[in-house]
Amino acid sequence: MVFPVESEDRTLRNLLMLCQDNARLVVEAYRKSLIVFDRITKGKPMVSGNPLADIQKIIDDSNRVKGSTVKELGEIGGILVSRDDFLRLSSSFSGMLDSIEVITMRLIEVEARGWKLSKTQAEDMGAMSDLGFDALVKLRDSIMSLGFNSEKATNFAKDIDEIEKKLDLLYIKLDLDIITSKSELPAILVNRDVARELERLGDKVHDASDLVRILAL
Repeated sequence: MVFPVESEDRTLRNLLMLCQDNARLVVEAYRKSLIVFDRITKGKPMVSGNPLADIQKIIDDSNRVKGSTVKELGEIGGILVSRDDFLRLSSSFSGMLDSIEVITMRLIEVEARGWKLSKTQAEDMGAMSDLGFDALVKLRDSIMSLGFNSEKATNFAKDIDEIEKKLDLLYIKLDLDIITSKSELPAILVNRDVARELERLGDKVHDASDLVRILAL
């Protein structure tokens, strides 16, 4: 016979593992996007493979994990106090992956059309992409720590606050640089879209880190 408390503990473990799986998938998807970022902002050579196709496959994997999460939450019903927080955290991964996919699609168009960034634009966009990766890694590590060290999980989440502030400042600077450039209008619009989506990704990671802090209480 499974008692309610035992059932809740088992569900919490399962939900945590599913969130950890999704956090790892998001980091892996962003690694694929960084391949294109590095070619455009750092002049690194093209490597074999299709980053966008890899990201789309990761999105499919993430959707399956999310489906398992929803199933777990449905089975436990209303007895789990943190039920809504886990649901919001699970949904947040989908939002992050959407941003990563959009960013990658735009970057591939920039590359295909031969649009070049100025030196400062390349540096700032490269810095934003690196900060985005740092934020995602911190989020992953925060969720990984939830199961055994709540204080450590909270500290990782706090680090994301600082990263998000840096992203906001860089975005303001980069956006102004892009709109005042002498590039073609389509290039300006697409580059602005990339910068804006990077800033939005930072916001999504920050929102998810707030949920981690709630779950750590």
